[in-house]
Amino acid sequence: MAKRKLRGIQFDSPDEHEVFHAKESWIPVILGGSWLLLLGIIALFVSWYFFNNAMVGLVLLVLCIVAAVITRIPIIIAHLDTDIIVTNRRLYARTGIVDIKDQVCDLTNVSDVTVDPTFFGRVFDYADVRIQTYAGESDFELKHIAHAYGMRKAISSGADAIRDSQTNSSRRRRSR
Repeated sequence: MAKRKLRGIQFDSPDEHEVFHAKESWIPVILGGSWLLLLGIIALFVSWYFFNNAMVGLVLLVLCIVAAVITRIPIIIAHLDTDIIVTNRRLYARTGIVDIKDQVCDLTNVSDVTVDPTFFGRVFDYADVRIQTYAGESDFELKHIAHAYGMRKAISSGADAIRDSQTNSSRRRRSR
């Protein structure tokens, strides 16, 4: 039985296929540095209005933009290296840049999927997702996931389909 790889994540079974692919949303990455940009704009207007010197404000604005970009670089790189894949059998999550964390869970072991959006998350369709398993020790904490409700639906319907097929196969065995 040959093992397949998809986006660096290795599938255990040849009949396993991707149902849903999730990534982190770009909105929190952008909004996280917006306070520095706002601070630079305020400095520009204050220096222009009170001191009649727009050059000091422009320098402060540029410094704030540079600080916003520099502080966002690690978050942007981490964002690019996050993959969450829901297949017809399992949930795969790979996060991290240097400290790579791979998590795998059978959909039958998922006990609960909680989607927790913020105000901006509701507006821009992203949320934090917590996936609890029956074992309890392999819970998933996924931050700022785009289309989180679609992911919850894919996990729930996949888990239900697997449980239904297991129930039907056990009923067939009993009737023989």
